[in-house]
Formats: sequence, C-alpha cells, structure tokens
Amino acid sequence: MFWRVGQSSGRMKKRFYVTTAIDYVNGQPHLGHAYEKVVADVVARARRCLGEKVFFLTGLDEHGQKVQQAALAEGKNPQEYCDGLAVVWRQFAQKLGLSNDDFVRTTEPRHKEVVRAIFSRLHADGQFYKKTHKGFYSTSAETFLTEKDRLPDGSFDAAYGKVIELEEENYYFKLREHQQWLIDHIEANPGFIAPESRRNEMLGFLRNNELEDLCVSRPAARLGWGIPIPFDAGFVTYVWFDALVNYISVPAARGDATVTGAL
Repeated sequence: MFWRVGQSSGRMKKRFYVTTAIDYVNGQPHLGHAYEKVVADVVARARRCLGEKVFFLTGLDEHGQKVQQAALAEGKNPQEYCDGLAVVWRQFAQKLGLSNDDFVRTTEPRHKEVVRAIFSRLHADGQFYKKTHKGFYSTSAETFLTEKDRLPDGSFDAAYGKVIELEEENYYFKLREHQQWLIDHIEANPGFIAPESRRNEMLGFLRNNELEDLCVSRPAARLGWGIPIPFDAGFVTYVWFDALVNYISVPAARGDATVTGAL
C-alpha cells in the first residue's frame, strides 16, 4: 500500500508512505509474509535512492476473536500471548533486513488513543446507531454473513469455518450515506486510487452495488479482547475498524501535522 503523507510546515512537502499489511498475530511468520515485506522494502529503498523522503511501516494486528481463542488454547491471557509472538515477528523483520521506519502493534497506547479519538469524533457527528441483528456469524472471519455469501445449496463456503446463528446488539457506522460523495471524490481526483485499473474497479463496484452499513463493535461480554468503545464500556471495537486505523495512527502519533489535524 502506497500513500503520500503531507507536512504542513512551509511549502507542502510530501513523503512517500509505504506499508505492508499488518499481520494477524495468531501464528508464526512464513514465506508469504517474507515475500510481501521484502517487496515493500525494495520499493522503500528504491524511492530513497531517488532522493525521496520515505516512511516505511510494518507491524501486527493483535485484537479480535481469533487471537483470543489462540491465546486460550495455549493457556495464556491475550496480552501475554501477543507479547510473546511480537518478539518473534520483530526478529523476523530484523532477519529479513527490512529498512522499516516503524513497527506498530495495535495493542500499543499510541494506536488505541487514535482509534478512540476517531470513534468519539464519529459518535459526536451522529455517524453511529445501535441495533440488534440476527444472522449467521463466521467465527473465523469474525463477521456476519449475508444471503449473498451462501452457496447454491444454501450452505456457506468452508473458508468461513464454523458458522453459527447469532443474535446480538451492536453499533453500526452509516456507511451507506457516504457512497455518493465517495464516488464523486474518486471521479474528481483521478490520482486518488492507482493504478487506473483499480480506480475503475472501485468505481464500478460503487456505482453498481449499494453499500451496507458497517458493524463496528462487538459485545465485551462475548469478546473482551479489543479496544473499549469510549462512550460505551459494554462494547469493544470491531477488529477491522481497529486494525485499519493503524495506517494513520502511527503517522499521527509521530506528529505528522496533516494526519493529526484531520483527527
């Protein structure tokens, strides 16, 4: 993933921001992880050789049900489990000789602070609502499934693992309301998504599908291993909302004026 990160001092100067996916810490690193990180490192080094300022990020996604289950299977609490594996993953990055500028863990206070700030801002802006939903839930994908996910025979793909029927109350983000302005923004800013094929793919999806509101919480009574929602201690942040925020939480924590100002 590549971004340009701005700095607001004097004339706008932009750094080249490259990040790997942050790896889900429910297992050991393998060759696939090494491939992605080495490719990102090559891009970062090449950009530096061209005289650009580069910020290269990698790290770990440590919350969620799968991590909680993996920790319990080893007789550990989730934080202890993550701390142990974080050492392994840091050593892995060092052994590969990566030139990364930072290594994020989503259990770090600097990340949690930004997640809570975003949640509070969206809540104050009226972007959340609470509702009870009953449906089929994939424990491995940590998400509710829809009728579109069913196979022709009515079952669900084995990739979803164990699927259970679940009814629970959660907070939802009004994603549907943002569909048109997102289309307008992408159309008005051709360089916002690159390459052009991916931009066209995204526009095609947005124009031909109606976005569904996004469930952004999990009841703490069922899943305690997550960032508590700042305005309701009965819930924790859904892991994907938490994890994806890392791509701006680290620049914000490091004091990048553009990102920090947006919060």
